Parts: sequence; structure tokens; C-alpha cells
Amino acid sequence: MAARSIRLAQLLLFTLLCGLVGLSAAKHLDLEGPHHHQHHQHSATTHHRRRLQRDSRAKDAAGGAAHQCEAVKSYFESIDVKLSGTYSEKGAICGESCCNNATELELRDKAAGKFEELLHHHTISLRGILEKNANQFQSHVLELAQISENMTHSLFSKVYSRMVPPSRMMIHQLYNEIMNHLNYASNYTNSNGQVSRRGLGSDQSSLEEAVRSFFVQLFPVAYHQVVHLSKEQYGDLHEDYVNCLQHNFDELHPFGDTPRQLQDSLGRGVYMSNVFMNALLQAAEVLSEADALYGKQLTDTCKMQLLKMHYCPHCSGHHAKSETILCDGYCKNVMRGCSAEYAGLLDGPWSSVVDALNNLVTTHLLSDNGIINVIKRLQTYFSDAIMYAMNNGPDLEQKVKKTCGTPSLTPYSSGDAEARPPTHKNVKWATDPDPDMVIFLSTIDKSKEFYTTIVDNFCDEQHSHEDRSCWTGDRFGDYTQLLINPGTDRQRYNPEVPFNSNTQASQLNELVDKLIKIRKNIGAAAPSNSIQASHDIQNDMAEGSGGGEGQIGDDEEEYGGAHGSGDGSGDGSHTPIEDTEGTTTNEVESRDSGKTSGSNPLEATATWMLLTLVTMLFSSCS
Repeated sequence: MAARSIRLAQLLLFTLLCGLVGLSAAKHLDLEGPHHHQHHQHSATTHHRRRLQRDSRAKDAAGGAAHQCEAVKSYFESIDVKLSGTYSEKGAICGESCCNNATELELRDKAAGKFEELLHHHTISLRGILEKNANQFQSHVLELAQISENMTHSLFSKVYSRMVPPSRMMIHQLYNEIMNHLNYASNYTNSNGQVSRRGLGSDQSSLEEAVRSFFVQLFPVAYHQVVHLSKEQYGDLHEDYVNCLQHNFDELHPFGDTPRQLQDSLGRGVYMSNVFMNALLQAAEVLSEADALYGKQLTDTCKMQLLKMHYCPHCSGHHAKSETILCDGYCKNVMRGCSAEYAGLLDGPWSSVVDALNNLVTTHLLSDNGIINVIKRLQTYFSDAIMYAMNNGPDLEQKVKKTCGTPSLTPYSSGDAEARPPTHKNVKWATDPDPDMVIFLSTIDKSKEFYTTIVDNFCDEQHSHEDRSCWTGDRFGDYTQLLINPGTDRQRYNPEVPFNSNTQASQLNELVDKLIKIRKNIGAAAPSNSIQASHDIQNDMAEGSGGGEGQIGDDEEEYGGAHGSGDGSGDGSHTPIEDTEGTTTNEVESRDSGKTSGSNPLEATATWMLLTLVTMLFSSCS
């Protein structure tokens, strides 16, 4: 019964309160009646006046925007972009009146094109350096070979004059064979993606056979003219006797170890030079194939940030100059994010190729046993061989007589044996290639970390500034986002262009495989004692990933979830990763204790509502 009485009392109280509220409302309506029309008129006048003020301010703002946009109109015309002229629509990305959505779309494509052109320019430049040096090196060694041939003819004319007529053609044939093997770059062709070139190993073996053939043919001439020289009669050795000498060349061993030494030195030198030219031309091909992929891998986020970086300052109408002062951190974050896939996959293998080329040039091509010095010593090899036969003449004659019998002669078929050909003038060696090779090595050494270097140089040398009072992507101010170091794994935390692997990775991996193959070919020909050159293919792939074995950098624990351009506020507010995790146990307990303290929350709410209603009732009745 007590509960029912309480509920009845509450119902009566509620009815009473409703009646009082109704009386109070009627009272107020009676009081306001005479003034209602006048108040409505006043409100309408005030609203109209405020609307006129807003329209006036909007008109002034539109006029100011139009003036600012006209100031940058000439800049946009210089890049073949036509502004709408109305400046009433703000673009969705830049959010400025000078560029509507259609203009921003056009500018976005231009910004992406600028990025592609930057990579294209440096790629074509490096590719040209590689191809140019391959051709220059070939030209130099061919020039050396031609000079060496002239010096050899001159040597025979001065020292071994009786051997000149029969030896002239065989000397020319040998040098012709040497130059054919050195003419590697000219025979390297690429048609419709198919490479046609001679095998490096087969070149070396065929050249060694050519050297042996030269000494086999030279043996009868040297034996007849300088070893077993008959003063009573002159003539050529009978053909059968010549054949006997040549057939037993290996057993008679007339020139000692010189033929074998020249075979090894010349064969190895030509092989190394061809490995060098082959590596340069293959590397140039990889760059050409990479160049064809530029633009296909740019994400929408990358294109948007490139638009904000290059053109949003102009869309604001506040920057009529052709270049914008970019914040260094913002510029590098955008550029590294856009090039993350190329830098992550190709930079490591490319750097390994550069190191292998450096080792090949310094320890082989320019060494005492390199092709350049071998060519310069060719006439010395020939002279040493002949002098060996002369010094061992008596023993050699006995061996020959025992094997082939007494020489029989036939009349000269090539004229007077005493006739001497014109003596060659003093011949000088071509300019030493060392300075050019040093410049080349310095140039390609700078191409290490190729794509990382491109984007960093772009920001460092052309458009960058310290991260204060510069373009942050949204406004001119201080850039507060964290600068992300190079590396594919690290670029996942890039606040401007987070790394997102796409379908181009398979094509880029093919280029990675080609670079690894180039490095391995160089390493097989010219092993290096350096640690880097001894890495296996798995290490190459790890280097190519750019992630440092997948380890996160020291600064990555500060990477926040607040992605996007720095807002220029300068407050430096970044949310660390750990701040986004769950609250601690103590925090939870504190909140729970706060909730459980005090009376029932429904009762407290009802009491508060009742008191509020009573207060309003007395206020309205007073």
C-alpha cells in the first residue's frame, strides 16, 4: 500500500505541475501579444541586413581571389594550363579557388609527368655514360692494337729483316684476329628485345688458337732465316719440309714458353675487356627496361602528393614564381615514397654491379696483366720467341734434323730475300686511358643507390629548404612530420606516401635478376677479395629489398598514425605507436571505481529532472 500511495502522490504532483505550466504559458502569451508583430518586423529587418553584409564580404573575397588568381595566370599559361577564369569552384585536393577539380586533374598528370621525367633524365644520362665508355674503351684498345701491329712490322724490318716478306701476312692476320675479338661493343646488338652477341668463353679459346697458329706458321720462317741460315744458297724451304716443321711444332718446342704465355695473357686480357664491355652494355639495357616502366607504378596517393608539392602553392594564388621553397622533409618523404619500389628493389643490386665493375677495372683492366699493357708488349713477346730460337739454335737444329731431315730449298717465290720493305716511322702509343677510366669509375661510383640518390639530389640541390617557413604540402609553415629514411620497409611508415607494393614488382624483379646475373658474371671473371663482392645471390636479394633484413629503424617507434602533410602549426604533435595501444590496468580500475561510487544513476537523473522542472515553473509564474 505504501508503494501505491507513493505512485499516486507522484501522479497528482505531475498533474499539478502540468497545470501550472499551462497557466504560465497562457500568461506569457497574453503579455507578448501586443508586441509580437513589432518583434517579427524587427527580426526580418535584422536578418536582411546581415545577409547583405555576408554577400558583400563574399563579393570582396571573390574579388580578392580573382586578383590573386590573375597573378599566377601567367605561370599556368607557361606550363600550358588554362585557368577557368571564374574562380568560384575550389578543387578537392588543393582547396583553392584558382584551381577547380578539372584543373587539378590536369595538374596531377603534369606533376606525375615531372616525376617520370626526372627519373627518365637521370636514367638516360647514366645509360649514355655506360654505352659511351664501352665504345670508347673498345676504340682505345683497337687503336692500341693497330699501333702495336705497326710497331711489330717496324721491329721485324729493323731486327729480323730476312723474315719480313714471309712474315708480313701472318703478322697482319694475327692482329686482324685480335682486333676482331676486341671489337665486342660493335658486335653487340639488341633487336626487338633479343640480344645477339658472341659467347665470351668461345672468344677466348678461339683467340688462343689463333695465337698458337701464328707461332706454328712463324716457326719455319724463323728456323730458315735466322737459325739454319745457309750462306751458300738462298731460297724457300720446300713445302713438305715446312709441313714437317709445323706438324712437329709442339714436340720441337722452338720458342720455349713464350707462345703459351702470350696465349694466356692475350686470351685473358681480351676476355676481361669483353666482360667489361658486356657488363656495361647489359647494365645499360636494364636501365632502358626500367625506364619503360616509369609512371606505371605511381599510386594515386603519390600523384596526389606530387600535385600538392608542385602546384598547390600556385593554386593558392600566393606564389607566382616558377619554383616553390619546399620543406626538405616533406620533399624527401614524397619523393622517397613515390620511388620506394624502384629504390627498394634495384638500388642494392645496382650498387653491387658498380662495385664489381670498379674491381674489374682497377685490378684487371688497368693492371700489368690487363689488356692495355698486354697489347703494348706484343712485339716484345714476338722478339723473345725468336731470340729463344736463335739462342738455342744448335740444339734446335739437331732436333729438326732428327725429326724432318736436312732442309731442301726451292727458289724464292716472293722476290729478292734481301729486299727490305719501307721502314715504319717512329710510332707512338695512344694517350693513356687511365685518366678517362678514373673519371668513369668516379661517375659510376656516384650512381650507387641510384634512385635514392636521384630523389635526394632533387630535394637537396634544387628545391629544398630547412623545415621552417616552407611549403609543407598544405600551407607555408613548419614541417612537423618525421623524415623517413630510405628503405622499402621503412617507407611503410611514410606520412605522405606509404609504401604499397603493386603489380610492377614482378617486372622489376626480372630486372633485379638481370643485375644479379651481371654481377655474378663479372665476379666469375674477376673475383674480388672484398666482402661485398663475395655475397651470394641471397644477399643480393636482401640488399635489393632495401629493408635491412626487415628490421625497423630506431626512429620507427615514433611513427604516428597521423599521416599526411605537416599542417604548419608547429606544435609537433605526433602520436607514437605505443600511445594508440590499450589503456593500463590502473586506468581501467580508476574508471570502474568512478562509475560504481554514489547512488543509482537512474534515481539521480529523475531527481535532477524534477528539481529542474519545479525551478522552471516558479520562474515562469513570478
